[in-house]
Amino acid sequence: MFDREVHEESRGLDLGSVLPHVKAATAGPHRQQQRISDLTPVSRAFVGSLMTTYVIDIGAGLRFVSEQDLTGTAITVDELHQRAVRNFAELVAKQRVRMPKYHAITPVLYDGNFEVSLMFLDEVWAWFEAQFGEPAILAVAPARDIFAFCPASSAEGRTQLGELIDRVWPTADHPLTRDFYRRVDGAWQLDQP
Repeated sequence: MFDREVHEESRGLDLGSVLPHVKAATAGPHRQQQRISDLTPVSRAFVGSLMTTYVIDIGAGLRFVSEQDLTGTAITVDELHQRAVRNFAELVAKQRVRMPKYHAITPVLYDGNFEVSLMFLDEVWAWFEAQFGEPAILAVAPARDIFAFCPASSAEGRTQLGELIDRVWPTADHPLTRDFYRRVDGAWQLDQP
């Protein structure tokens, strides 16, 4: 649906349609140490090497919400994040997300841009935890459009998630990370095998 990312001026920006978008953190100093220009996309650390940015669908692609967009508003980055997650939950409730079982793992099929953003939807993961009968989920996000998970206790699932990373990583269009993530007590964290 969205094949490219678009940066434009912020006049008339409607933050009512902002969505959370996961990107790989870039190497270098942390955000607080970087010089931030007005056009720098608003971002915040998510988990491991994943960062959250915020985008708006402008029809021809995705437009990043910039620091300039927040200048002069009373909206904090935390409020922007809460609004984006709420908007995304509403969008997902109206659209089809497929999660077909594939051997010991469950891949997430959505729209090609926001599969990994589903990590923000706590109610989805609470439901899977209940289905799995255990309070932990193991997941990988090797690319923007590749996200898969399994019960954290599944040795076969862990192996298949690793194989998925190995298949995707060399040719990924928008690579994110080779890390494994574990959801425990309602929060994602890096998995330490």
